[in-house]
Amino acid sequence: MRQTVHITAWGGWLTTTLYALAAAACVVIVYAMATHNNAPVVETVTTVAHPSPPAPTPYVNDTVTLPPRDADVEQAGDRIAEAEVYLRKRQSAPALAALVRARHAAEHAREARQRKGTRDDELTAALKELDAAERAIQRGAFEDAHRQLVALNKNLDKINY
Repeated sequence: MRQTVHITAWGGWLTTTLYALAAAACVVIVYAMATHNNAPVVETVTTVAHPSPPAPTPYVNDTVTLPPRDADVEQAGDRIAEAEVYLRKRQSAPALAALVRARHAAEHAREARQRKGTRDDELTAALKELDAAERAIQRGAFEDAHRQLVALNKNLDKINY
């Protein structure tokens, strides 16, 4: 069964009218958007002519009075650090020579403290640790000696203050 479709004049006229109204609505919308005037926004900022200075902070005196540093103990620490560097390079002879210089500086510091009547127990213990590190180097135990020297250097830093 076949059905035929009849387009009447009324149906064609209605379709054309709807298309024309849609096109007119689009034209009106585009025109309205084009002529819409966006007025620029003007802002006014007022500043103070002379800003007030920041509030003064109270002065705090944090001066800590430390005892004077002992140059001989500092010299011994420097020589121990030098020996540590040589040990990392596996150079035992220069490391032992640096430890001899460290021993000399530590003994000089201990003697100076004995003359002043100050306790020198810490320096005596440091000299014993220095002996142990020397023996470890002579045995070829560089890692043990290096570990001992790092600990000894930290102890000397504590002694120096």
